[in-house]
Amino acid sequence: MKTSSLPRRISRFALQLAGGMMPPALTHWLGVRDISITPEQIGVREGLRAGVAVGSIMLLAWYLNIPIMAWSAFAAFWTCLVDPGGLIRLRLATLLKFGASGTLITGLLSVASGYGLAPVFIALGLCIFLCGLARQRGPVATQISVLAAIVAVVAVCYPQTPLGGAHLAGMFVGGSVWAALICILAWPVDPYVPQRQACAAIFREQANMISRLLLIAEQNVLGHDALYHEISSYRRDIRNRIEQARKRVEMLSADTLSSRAHGTLLRTVEAGDRIFVAAMGLEHAAFTAPLPPIARRTAGLIAATLRRAAREIATPEPRPECLARQIRFLRTAGPRDGDLFARCAHLCADALTDLQQAWQPAAEANQIAATPSLPKEHIWPTAIFVRHAARLSVAVLTAYAIALGLDLPYAYWAMMAVVVVIQPSVNVTLPRALERVAGSVAGGLLAAIMGVTLPIPVILLLIFPLAAVTIALRSVNYTLCVMFMTQLFVLVTDLVSTTHGWDVALSRAANNTIGSLVGLAACVLLWPEAKAPTLAEQIMAAVASNLRYATLAAREEKASWHEIEHARREAGTFSTRAEILYQQVRLEGLRRSDHLRTCGDILFMLRRLAGAANVWWLEYNDASLSLRTKERDALSTVGRAAPLVKKTGFSDADLRETLSLLTALKL
Repeated sequence: MKTSSLPRRISRFALQLAGGMMPPALTHWLGVRDISITPEQIGVREGLRAGVAVGSIMLLAWYLNIPIMAWSAFAAFWTCLVDPGGLIRLRLATLLKFGASGTLITGLLSVASGYGLAPVFIALGLCIFLCGLARQRGPVATQISVLAAIVAVVAVCYPQTPLGGAHLAGMFVGGSVWAALICILAWPVDPYVPQRQACAAIFREQANMISRLLLIAEQNVLGHDALYHEISSYRRDIRNRIEQARKRVEMLSADTLSSRAHGTLLRTVEAGDRIFVAAMGLEHAAFTAPLPPIARRTAGLIAATLRRAAREIATPEPRPECLARQIRFLRTAGPRDGDLFARCAHLCADALTDLQQAWQPAAEANQIAATPSLPKEHIWPTAIFVRHAARLSVAVLTAYAIALGLDLPYAYWAMMAVVVVIQPSVNVTLPRALERVAGSVAGGLLAAIMGVTLPIPVILLLIFPLAAVTIALRSVNYTLCVMFMTQLFVLVTDLVSTTHGWDVALSRAANNTIGSLVGLAACVLLWPEAKAPTLAEQIMAAVASNLRYATLAAREEKASWHEIEHARREAGTFSTRAEILYQQVRLEGLRRSDHLRTCGDILFMLRRLAGAANVWWLEYNDASLSLRTKERDALSTVGRAAPLVKKTGFSDADLRETLSLLTALKL
């Protein structure tokens, strides 16, 4: 039986958009500069649904000349934004919770605002505090709470009488119900698309990593700094992708046990993690010595196989037989206990064979039985979330007071910026504030140009594509999402207000900047969290974890997969944290300082140590035991001499000593 052609064409277009419209070189270039972008998460159908929901309401509001219906358009947009995807039961529960809470908040906060400053400050502070506490209940609850807080800060700028508050709440519930119906009934979406795309991206990026390292090793054109960035950026990106995909799968099954979520998808992530060992081993070999032709052919075969697996993972029903030929070729690369490249080929073949078995229909019953029980949620809020809720409520009220004191129009934009910028951790708040300001300024300027140059009917027609693109890019890049969202909000405001163009756009940009600064100041000044580890402390923690991993890989008795995997993930996590902080410090303009140069050299040596440890574990056999004696002795010397445990901070002398010890390993 053939399925409908339109959904199939839309699905095919989405896959092409995710995998082929952004060149890997561009994605890698952005990743080196710590600009996170995941084109595989473009939601074409979700965007189309949002465009229809918001555009149809604005068309009706313009035709009936009812400006207050813009509130229904906002409600429809927020409802589309809160839709978490996934299974229908989870989506329905999320949409109903947001619709009910948004309707209640709209009525209460707008009426409280109509009674004066004291009632509105009390009601707004309490509402924001409760929304901040709700983050503890998981990712879906966080989405609902953030958007509910946004509804609250917008509602206080629409003061109403009790009857007017009920009317405004009716507008909200109408827009929310309309959007929910479209989200549930129009263009059904496979609930596992985001997770499958995230898993496919792991395999695709590892294939790009292997292909690129072969090209660079052949040309031999990279200097020390470029080589460091080449190694660290790909490893950091792939490690982050693996962990993010794992979180996506766990979030999908947080409310319902699903054989596919905990079976096929989770085993796909695990297969990608195992193949990552082979990719790092190949990378270490390519940057250590010239590769023989047979090794280059083996690496090319692995890259081609990973790309084939990525295409199959992204499909709704992956076919096990599609990988049979590639797996057979990988096993002919050499004996299982042959050289490094043959071992890497067999490791990839074993991981893909396990993936094949997970794709078999007969495996579904076993997957259901193997689904682990999920831990129950905490009922009572912990200190970090209480602190976050208090900080958020104080910051929102401060931004509101500043907007009132300066008589700023559209004060809710400043408070919205506070809500989305403030995170429980200040390290996350700073980049979010920068992204929010950048997206708001760019989007505001574009919206202003459109507002003063385009006629009203054309602006009305732009509502559909802007809403669609905003929702489609919500999981791709935050700055891009904010840029299109700013244009959408400014143009909607243009359609229902007497001020147009530059006034609205510049007000949006200015209010967002104020709100972002208030949010950042609140994270630093209000109940600050424990002092974050310094760069030197993060680097020394990475040194310790990588030495533990290397020692385990080089020991006389070969470590089991579970032992080596735990140590490798820990080493990768600590190295990634140190590298992210290192990149942030470099942005402060201190690139040439001797301290940063030493830190960068240590991180480079740790990446080489991790690659060497992979090789040691992969090449383990009886003949290699004597060859590993020197490595074990050297690692033991480094572990004893390096200042890995100190109660106080690390000096530059400690870092230089650690670097000299790592250099002495002659990796």
